[in-house]
Amino acid sequence: MSLHGASDCFPPSDAPALRLCRRSESSDDDERRLKRREKNRVAAQRSRKRQTQRADELHEAYECLEQQNSLLKKEVQLLLEEQKRLAEALQSHEPLCPILNSGVISAPRTIDVISP
Repeated sequence: MSLHGASDCFPPSDAPALRLCRRSESSDDDERRLKRREKNRVAAQRSRKRQTQRADELHEAYECLEQQNSLLKKEVQLLLEEQKRLAEALQSHEPLCPILNSGVISAPRTIDVISP
């Protein structure tokens, strides 16, 4: 019995037919191999395209988060400046405050300034 089973198809006296059968099986194998390679090539292209899209999406998300982070840092800075101005205003008001000076409140208030 041969590898391709061709000897089962034809008696030994039909050598030309045997070669023809082997060629047919070989061309079938080549066709299957080519189809498999094409299918693999298409799958690889889809995979690379999905990978590129995912990388693009991550880059866009990164840029968006960087922008949000920058805006939040600016907002924190503005709030710290406002807190400092309000603490200074309160501190300058305390000596002049009639409520604090009337003795209603026994101890002066202290303002804690939160640093960044």
